[in-house]
Amino acid sequence: MPPRPGGSESMNATMSTKWDVRVLAVAGTGMLGLAGVFLWRDLQVPHELLLAVAAVLASAVALAEVPRERPLAGPLVLLLTGIGGGLWYAATKSGLLLVGLGLTVLTSAITVARTWRHSEAREDRLQAVLLWYGLTAAVIAASWAFYFHFFTLGFAADDIGRRLVLTLGWLATGVGLVVYGRMRGEGVIRDAGFAFIAMALGKALLYDTTHLNGTLRVAGLAGAGALMLGGAWLSSQRTARSA
Repeated sequence: MPPRPGGSESMNATMSTKWDVRVLAVAGTGMLGLAGVFLWRDLQVPHELLLAVAAVLASAVALAEVPRERPLAGPLVLLLTGIGGGLWYAATKSGLLLVGLGLTVLTSAITVARTWRHSEAREDRLQAVLLWYGLTAAVIAASWAFYFHFFTLGFAADDIGRRLVLTLGWLATGVGLVVYGRMRGEGVIRDAGFAFIAMALGKALLYDTTHLNGTLRVAGLAGAGALMLGGAWLSSQRTARSA
């Protein structure tokens, strides 16, 4: 069977376009990286602000789905940025990192809203998992950092009741996501919710029970139990209606 007229030319044009895109993308990324190096060195920008730059760049990569043949690259970079930012703050306790952590949460939320697709395709489902877990990691890291900076080191330093804020906040968020995920039929949202719940329960059992006493300890455990029972009741009501 003779080749179709123009078939080889079309294939060559496609390959040439892909090569051009890769060369421009790599060169552009290299130039931006070099600009960042000189910005850091010449203008004496604090190291901690690099987290904010990383968050914005990761979001841009995810939103643009660059490179398009690897749509998981952006969500994966966002996930690593959230985890890395949290570990960086845990190691240094630098207040400047709060800017980067806040931007990481904001950019992760925008990316989830803009690029998350309801699809059964395996790649889309994996992208959804990375997006939601990137957002979860960013929120957990940022909320702990802001809590520690403004509560533990700030205005509530002498109030031990502040230790319940993070526990109940994570737990309420987790229960809300689990219920919402069941309403939407989205397992990835439920999984994100259970990640919050696991963090809250771990903190409650391993830290709060040993660092709180009396009424506060009882109130914290009772509040956690009530939240989870409320979530179970709402989920069962939803299941009964859909049955």
